[in-house]
Amino acid sequence: MKNKQFMTTIICILLVALCIVSFGYIKKSSSLRKEMRRRIDLEGRIGLLERRLREKDKELKEAKEEAKRKDEEENKKYSDLYRVMADKLGITLKNDRKKAMIVPLGSAYDEETLKEVLAKLKLWCSEYYDIKDINKLLILAKDEEANKTYLMAQEFYIVIPKYRSAKVSLKELELLDTGKLSPVKNDFLDGKSFAGPVLICQNISDIAPNGEICIDGEDRELKFSPYVSLKDGELILPDEVYNAYGALDMKKYDKNNYSEELFNEIKAYFYNN
Repeated sequence: MKNKQFMTTIICILLVALCIVSFGYIKKSSSLRKEMRRRIDLEGRIGLLERRLREKDKELKEAKEEAKRKDEEENKKYSDLYRVMADKLGITLKNDRKKAMIVPLGSAYDEETLKEVLAKLKLWCSEYYDIKDINKLLILAKDEEANKTYLMAQEFYIVIPKYRSAKVSLKELELLDTGKLSPVKNDFLDGKSFAGPVLICQNISDIAPNGEICIDGEDRELKFSPYVSLKDGELILPDEVYNAYGALDMKKYDKNNYSEELFNEIKAYFYNN
């Protein structure tokens, strides 16, 4: 009887111990499952964050490449000459309203003043351009009776468009009785336009300009008539055009260094020749 009670006690103790162990195991298993679920959830969030970061990195890389491509395309539009002059003058190409530069060379009304103008042109060409390649637009008039062509202008300018594809042309103007300027036919100018820098000669009177420069560029047509103010001698230009006189290094100026070929060509148009 005692053995039977003893065995029963032992069995009860074992059952209690088993229950305790089982309870502990179940509790531990539940904790492990919770920990695993937490880790899985954390790993999932980390994985999602990594994917998003990779996607953002990809988008950022693509955006940089697109911006670089647009910059390269934009840079290709600029004239190399304009870019070089802009660098020297400290002009920013981007976000700049300027569409062109103009270098005033002064006025010529006789041989000596023409030499001074052409010496400045030669000075500019020595830094930036081959003088033999420069195109010219001069306001000329034909005297049919004398069978001679005359220069109807005195002020000389170099016009440098900002964009490579831009074309420069010149239209003669006349002052009407109403006080307005109106284009007139000129066989020496009409239908002519050039890309790149152009030597322009216009204006023969202090009253009003007799020429209108047109730059047909990337986005729109720019028309303007430069003239020297009688008030302070300042060159009057629209906001879109930069006065690039500073591109001339006058320390190197030599009034006797000019193109004789160009001098003879223009001198032949003077009235006293």
